[in-house]
Amino acid sequence: MKIPEELFHIEKDMLKDVKIFPYHLFVYNPSNGSYTPFLFANSPLTKDKSDFLEFILNKGGELAVDMKQKKTFLTSSELEEQDIPSLNIETHELEKSRDLNMANLEMENATKGEVKLKEDLRSSLAEDNFLELITRVKNETMTFSVRKSHTVSLASYLSEKLLNEDNFINRIVAISYYMAKNCDMKDEEALSDIICAAFFCHLGHTQLDTKLTHTPHLEFSESEKKQYRKHPSLSHHLLKKSGVDLSQRCMDIIFQHHERDDGSGYPMFKKGEHIDQLSLILGAVTHIFEYTFGYVTGTKTDMITVIRNLKNKSFTPGLEFEFGDKIYESLINLLSTDTVDDAA
Repeated sequence: MKIPEELFHIEKDMLKDVKIFPYHLFVYNPSNGSYTPFLFANSPLTKDKSDFLEFILNKGGELAVDMKQKKTFLTSSELEEQDIPSLNIETHELEKSRDLNMANLEMENATKGEVKLKEDLRSSLAEDNFLELITRVKNETMTFSVRKSHTVSLASYLSEKLLNEDNFINRIVAISYYMAKNCDMKDEEALSDIICAAFFCHLGHTQLDTKLTHTPHLEFSESEKKQYRKHPSLSHHLLKKSGVDLSQRCMDIIFQHHERDDGSGYPMFKKGEHIDQLSLILGAVTHIFEYTFGYVTGTKTDMITVIRNLKNKSFTPGLEFEFGDKIYESLINLLSTDTVDDAA
C-alpha cells in the first residue's frame, strides 16, 4: 500500500473499544521518520494485532491516519478537529508559502490554461525563447510538499531562486522536467530528482581545465576526451563531499547522464534497463541543447535543423540518438513542429 503524502497522528485511546475502522491505520517510526501500514480499513483489530500495536507504542511509535480520511475518522470517532493535537499545530511559514503558491498556480491555470506542452514548445522554438515554460516549471515546483524529502525541498528552492531567466541550464531543467512528465513520471520525488540532477550534473566542469569546457567536443584529442569524460564522476564526488542531502536516485542520474542505451556512453558503459530512464531523459535534453549552442561542433545550430536530423536519424557529426526507444520517440513527438515536418 502506498504511503499517503500527509498523515495526522492520533492517540490509541481515540480508537475506543472499536475493533473495525472505516479508515486505514499507519504506524510512525520516529527512529527513521518513516510510516508503515498497520491495519487496512474494515479489517478487524485482533488481539494479536492489538498486542503488537501496544508493543510498537511502548517503543516510541505513534498511530497515524491519512489526512484524506480525516472526516471519516472524526465522524466515526465522534471527535472534533480541535480534539486532535496533531491537527492543531501552527502552520509553518514554508507551508503557508506553499499554500499561497498553489493558489497562485490555480489562478494562473484558470487565466492562461494548463500547459499544452507540444503547443508551448512549438511557440518557444519558433521564438527561441523558453522563459514562459521555465517560469511555469518554477511555479509548479514551488507547490511541492515541504515535508516529503530534502531533495524535493531543494528542487523547490533551486527553482524559486534560479528559474528566473532564459538560459542554457534553465532550458535543460525545464524541458527535462516536462519530458519526465510526458513519460508518465509525475510524482514529486521523481520530478525533484531530475530537477536537482539537471542543475548539478555539470558541477564537475569546475574541476576540469577551463580549456576543455571551451573546446567543442568534436575537437577533443583522445587525452582531452578522456579527461572530459571524468566530469560525471567529479560531479558525483563533489556532491558527496559537500554533504548536500540528495536522494540516491538523483545521485545516480547525475552519474549516468552520459550513459547511452546501446552501451556507447560513459563512464560505466551501461546498457538498456541498467540505466535509469531519468538519466536518459536528462542525457537527451542536455545533448540537444549542447548541440544547438555549439558546444559539440563549435558552431551554433538551429534547433529546427537538429530536431529534423534527429527525427530522420540523419548522420551528422556529433549528434547522438541512443536514448532508448521510449525516450527517443517521446522527444521527437514533443519537439517536432510543422516547421520541422515541412523541412523534412
